[in-house]
Amino acid sequence: MVPFKPEKQLLPPGDGSGFAFPFVPYDIQLDFMQTLYKVLHAGGIGIFESPTGTGKSLSLTCGTLTWFKDYSRLIEEELQDTIQRLRTEISNLEKENEIANDWIAGQYNAMGQRKQSDELNLFKQSIKDHQKRLLQMKDQGVLHKIRWEKLRAKDDTLKEELLHQDVTIDEDEFLIPEESDDESDEDHAVGRQPEDDEERYRPVQVIFCSRTHSQLSQVVNEVKETQHVKDLRLMSLASRQNLCINSEVRKLKTSTLMNERCLELLKKGGKSKPNPDDNDERGGKKRRKLTQSCPYYNQRAIEGLKNSILFEVPDIEDLVKEGKRENACPYYASRAAIPDAQMLMVPYQLILHRRTRQQSGIDLRNSILIIDEAHNLLDTIAAIHSQELRLEQLQQAKMHLSAYKAKYFSRFSTKNLLRINQLIFIATRLGKVLSSDGPTGNVRSSRMIETQELLLEADIFNLNLSDILSFCEQSRIAQKVHGFAQSSPRELLEQDVAPVRGKVGTTSKGGSTSALKTLLKNLEDDNKSKAQMKKGGRSAAKQQTKSDVVTVGDQENDPQVQTKSPITNAIRPLINFLECLMEDGGGDSRVLIAFNEKDPSQAAMKYLLLNPGARFEEIVQSCRSVVLAGGTMQPTEELTEQVFRHCRERVTIKIYPHVVPKDAVLPIAIGRGPTGKEFLFNFANKQNMEMLDELQSTLLNVCQVVPNGVVVFFSSYDFLDLFYRKLEQSGNRARLEERKKVFREPKISGQVERILLDYGRAARSATGAILFSVVGGKLSEGLNFSDELGRCVVVVGLPYPNRTSPELMERMRYLDRSLATSGGVGSSAGNEYYENLCMKAVNQCIGRAVRHIRDYAAVILLDTRYCTGERIRRKLPVWISERMDCAERYGQAHGKLVKFFRQHSAKRE
Repeated sequence: MVPFKPEKQLLPPGDGSGFAFPFVPYDIQLDFMQTLYKVLHAGGIGIFESPTGTGKSLSLTCGTLTWFKDYSRLIEEELQDTIQRLRTEISNLEKENEIANDWIAGQYNAMGQRKQSDELNLFKQSIKDHQKRLLQMKDQGVLHKIRWEKLRAKDDTLKEELLHQDVTIDEDEFLIPEESDDESDEDHAVGRQPEDDEERYRPVQVIFCSRTHSQLSQVVNEVKETQHVKDLRLMSLASRQNLCINSEVRKLKTSTLMNERCLELLKKGGKSKPNPDDNDERGGKKRRKLTQSCPYYNQRAIEGLKNSILFEVPDIEDLVKEGKRENACPYYASRAAIPDAQMLMVPYQLILHRRTRQQSGIDLRNSILIIDEAHNLLDTIAAIHSQELRLEQLQQAKMHLSAYKAKYFSRFSTKNLLRINQLIFIATRLGKVLSSDGPTGNVRSSRMIETQELLLEADIFNLNLSDILSFCEQSRIAQKVHGFAQSSPRELLEQDVAPVRGKVGTTSKGGSTSALKTLLKNLEDDNKSKAQMKKGGRSAAKQQTKSDVVTVGDQENDPQVQTKSPITNAIRPLINFLECLMEDGGGDSRVLIAFNEKDPSQAAMKYLLLNPGARFEEIVQSCRSVVLAGGTMQPTEELTEQVFRHCRERVTIKIYPHVVPKDAVLPIAIGRGPTGKEFLFNFANKQNMEMLDELQSTLLNVCQVVPNGVVVFFSSYDFLDLFYRKLEQSGNRARLEERKKVFREPKISGQVERILLDYGRAARSATGAILFSVVGGKLSEGLNFSDELGRCVVVVGLPYPNRTSPELMERMRYLDRSLATSGGVGSSAGNEYYENLCMKAVNQCIGRAVRHIRDYAAVILLDTRYCTGERIRRKLPVWISERMDCAERYGQAHGKLVKFFRQHSAKRE
């Protein structure tokens, strides 16, 4: 059904009340919402930079939802007017035909009008049916809640009996079915609407993306404080790691294991088969226990949860809470609600990766896509579409697949056996590329090749990867082989893994082959022992086959098994790598072959996406409108060059200043230290001890002036380590402790929260604190150093990435070639990208301070290039570059710092 497109133009409201903004908006907030409103109605592309603390997320949601409601109302009104106009025209034509001489032409014109009227009436009826169905869903949700409350009142201890059933392994769950036309992994989603249902009305859908679930939950809570929450159908999407409530699945370590275990429970739940190897004491057959299904995967309960939660604007915590209350799966309930939601809250991965998006059931056609925190959009897309495959994983994949094939050889169809053999062949050939006896001989230097070169070198160019991947998806081979490996005797598997950790030559030749033969021989002996058991020799073989009936869950609870490293899924990385090769867009990707002389098993090949803009262009073409927003979107040129160069006329760029007064921020670029030593923190001066001494003196002086918290960002962990050692050796660490309590960013992620807690407590004290961090590290993005936590942010040098990195060099060469060909910035495109990587990292560090309108802070940029480089200053946030002073010597900056904090101290008093 072709959607009706109104012709009337909508004008944005003139004040905040028209946008249902919860309070009187600042001027920049009102302009933000009005500009956004126009971009959405025109079906355009918007790039918005609004500093943190300016209400960016609230402006995004209020502006979007206001347009959404106005547009929905406009469709109904203009549709009704158009139908009425056509009726009038048809009536007039019929009257004219009664007296016209050329009645054939008149009838033809009337037929065209009737056809158009019928189509519009059909569209109008689809809207009514859609609204009627939503009302029924809402009523069902209310009734569902009432019914559950009554049940809970009768029996507060209501529990599912299946939660207490034992789990036993079913050997057939590892076997691939003879027919490989199973539904895909994600086709279990309850309530999914048919994709090609052309008669169903599809209203515009708003999809709001952000980097983390906590950021999405914060936006949901802001929406709840507005008038838009009334009659809003909003759904938050997340992975099983966030939404699963099954304790058996949640205890697994990784998202991959959780996904596979969940699908296993859904596929085999409730099926039972007698085991011919199980005899009771009298020689009779023991009754087989049921394979446990997931107690929360119940279609009626999931449908009820979807209907009851969809109209309540839930975040992830609300979904989990309601799912536990109603014993219904929040994961599948949220996905069942996708077609009926007006607004979806999703993390980056669900949208930016095509396959994940499709499996989730998200349809981008005619949708509004809003990406918050979009400053690293292209780098995020490139990271999502990259995949590393190590030699050790290839060896394990080959071994597990071979053992799996040997175990069930006689039970495979010819077609399935062919696919498994092809996977083994691919693992073998890719492994040879990473081995010393591969096609390249003994050349051990890392190299970058195109995907087609890899296919030719590995001799797999003639295989149909599409069919192989389709087989992997439909048969769930990765899950089955992994389950088989986990349930097999672990000592047998370790015999085959062990040679991989040795020399590459041993691995690729005798070691791996002999170990595989040993495993296959043990499997043969195992089958013989089972045959003896059928004849009554159960007691003799009991100890030998005991390990075969251990389930995945049993292994995790067994203390003896827990002491050994878990068997990882080696098939999944191989499949993911092949998927990347299949999605190659014709020369816009490379494969990095990297060797490791110290540990040959860690030799790896990595798929690199060089043109992430092409993946995002697909999204832009599907959506009605795309909005990119962030606190620091500068520089925006790479987006317009790499993503929107074919549709520049649709792009609107708005860069907003900060809401804080001009005297609330003091940005200073300092080119020289207290003794006049120039600050030039480039690679050549990395070991310059005189400059490190000058840096120590500068920070000691800064800490003497700045109250409360000071956060210092270094360009790398190595540079921070070097400075810290120098600080301790010189005795300045003790002098610094007299002025500020010293903290340092930990390298272990688990220690970050404790360090931040201790730093926050010390920063709010009378003495204050100083925190040494790293640009691009754990503390440079997503953290809030507001008020006393960050009265001063210091950025030491310019954090340019390692230019000799093979990945970076290849990406720069690609940009030079592709943008030069397309008429872009030509040969400087690679350098522009290199510089942008640096400046985006600097801007993120600057954005950690001044988080609200009553906040104030100083921003110190220590490097002479901030003073002399016009291009660098132009790429700083507007609210920094417009106010920044350049001090050639530290003494000039010191006086401004004293005056700045003295004034703000007086204001507070």
